[in-house]
Amino acid sequence: MSPSSGIPQFRADLLRAKREARGWSCEQLAVVAGITPATARNAEGGACRPSPRVVKALAAALDSSVDELAPAEGPLSLRELRTRRGITQREVAARVGVSTGMVSKVENGKHGVKHPERWAAAYGVSRGQWAKAWETGRESQRQRIRNRSRPDKGGAQ
Repeated sequence: MSPSSGIPQFRADLLRAKREARGWSCEQLAVVAGITPATARNAEGGACRPSPRVVKALAAALDSSVDELAPAEGPLSLRELRTRRGITQREVAARVGVSTGMVSKVENGKHGVKHPERWAAAYGVSRGQWAKAWETGRESQRQRIRNRSRPDKGGAQ
């Protein structure tokens, strides 16, 4: 796994502290979490960021949450909300009744939605949390467009 993949805010030190508080070895944590001992050691070592699935499994094993092991820094986008919950675009699409392409467009702030309450339920958050995350993604999209159009930011001249 590359250092850029996984959940960026993951705190290996918190994982270790929670594991040690239980008196478990990495191998014991791995068994309870349903992951390999190497995966548990890698997550705790901090050399790479564990995948959302692994963080979710570790959090569940420690009676914790993803938000405890990976505290959010600033507002989250829809993609980050979904990733932190270990949900795929395909799962969101099935829950809402749209294509994965549409999920991607909504997450990138390129499209709005008619029934935000359905989308919020698919992401497992309140309508207000979903709307805030959508707006965060929309603002990121706006910023990318602005940056591409500025000569001083590497955009077209």
